[in-house]
Amino acid sequence: MKIIHTISNKAWGGGEQTVLDLSRRQLKDGIDVELCCIPLESMVEHFKGLNVPIHKMPLRGVLDMKSAWIMAKLLKSSDISAIHVHNFKEAFTAAYARVIARRKDIRLVMCRNLTRKGKTSVIYRWLYSQLDCIVFDSQLAMDEFLSTSPPINRGKLQVIFNAIIVPDDLKAKDLRNEYGIADDEAIILCHGRLDPEKGQHVLIEAAALLKNEKFRLVLVGGGSEEYTNTLRMLIQKYQLEDTVIMAGFVDSVMSYVAGGDIGVLPSVVAEGCSLAAQEHMSFGHPIVATNNGGQREYIVDGKNGLLVPPGKPDALADALRKLLDDKELRKSLGAQAKYDFDDHLNYESFYKRMSKIY
Repeated sequence: MKIIHTISNKAWGGGEQTVLDLSRRQLKDGIDVELCCIPLESMVEHFKGLNVPIHKMPLRGVLDMKSAWIMAKLLKSSDISAIHVHNFKEAFTAAYARVIARRKDIRLVMCRNLTRKGKTSVIYRWLYSQLDCIVFDSQLAMDEFLSTSPPINRGKLQVIFNAIIVPDDLKAKDLRNEYGIADDEAIILCHGRLDPEKGQHVLIEAAALLKNEKFRLVLVGGGSEEYTNTLRMLIQKYQLEDTVIMAGFVDSVMSYVAGGDIGVLPSVVAEGCSLAAQEHMSFGHPIVATNNGGQREYIVDGKNGLLVPPGKPDALADALRKLLDDKELRKSLGAQAKYDFDDHLNYESFYKRMSKIY
């Protein structure tokens, strides 16, 4: 079997990590992999370690016939079994290429990792007819897509939670030594792109309500200069310079997560299936997450984590206070989170289900 994966985004994120992890796992399984990637060296560099063919093309979507012809040439000259695209922009290119190459035998699979309404225009009606399967990363994402009654065969739709690979040789970052955090201070860690929709500003406002608690808040990730400055101004406004640590973008984010005590997912928008939440769970850390996304499909409030409404600093602070004040609760929620991750959120479970799609 040979599979083509497509990568069209200009910035590295969870979706791109998913492509890398899946490609690496497929290669281990004896499956040939090729990549179609935008000609951006910062993106291509991430995949060079796979030692697989990387074909560069614009991947600009519905009007981009150049990419379609480049991909069609690949399909004509290779024994491709499936094309795995990761958004609708890439799906148009792959669908055009398959038609041009007259390779209807190649299976066209798409992963939908956004919570958005389905489009119903004529061109999308055609695209839906070309797709063999759309995999949503949560029931929420699929329900939102179907809320506009898009003209698609429901039998083509499936829900498979995203998953992460936890390296066997991963070493936890010694955050206490790195940042001078005392042993009696709990480390609350939030990682991901610094962006208003991720809700880091809400988290800082919540931290301001916890001044009598012993903790340090570590924010891991990079973002726009404008939003980063907004966060820094909030830290100054609430006099949290000795409480909040902005670690910036790091290459080995998992080692930082492993070094924390409590995880936080303060997103104010509905995410499909947060990889960040699963990363905390994989290390047995209790997590406080907003209840507006797909995370509520595997985080059960009071059992393996705590759920709070989005955009509410007081509610977020109350939940964090519970964990800071009650170490037994922190321990029990973390243990259940670890059990649930190992039991049904692990990467092999994801991989087996995805393999059946092809």
